[in-house]
Amino acid sequence: MKYFEKNIEGLSVFELEGKIMGGTPDCISLCNRVKEVIASGQKNIVIDFDRVRWINSTGIGFMLSCVMTLRREGGEVHFVGLHDRVNYYFKITKIDTVLQIYKNVDEVVKKLSLSAGIPSS
Repeated sequence: MKYFEKNIEGLSVFELEGKIMGGTPDCISLCNRVKEVIASGQKNIVIDFDRVRWINSTGIGFMLSCVMTLRREGGEVHFVGLHDRVNYYFKITKIDTVLQIYKNVDEVVKKLSLSAGIPSS
């Protein structure tokens, strides 16, 4: 798995690519970076799965850990771009019922802008 980080309208967006297998050096690196971003005060993080076609149970556990860590800090992780297989795994484990899942980053930006009372452009 590879990941790329960028900032879109004040949001930290992590674009993931490849297979997400928890416990790998790349997954650990991502976990550490997400924790750094949370510690810096970021309250909303987007994880983009558009280029992810597979995730194992440890990877799902990592995603839940990110969600719980950020929620304890008063924030939220927003998941976007889930493809069929990843979406299937999220559904059978029922974690889709506790996650914020959107089609794309633009939907997250719009939702957060509306909730903050900022008109969308």
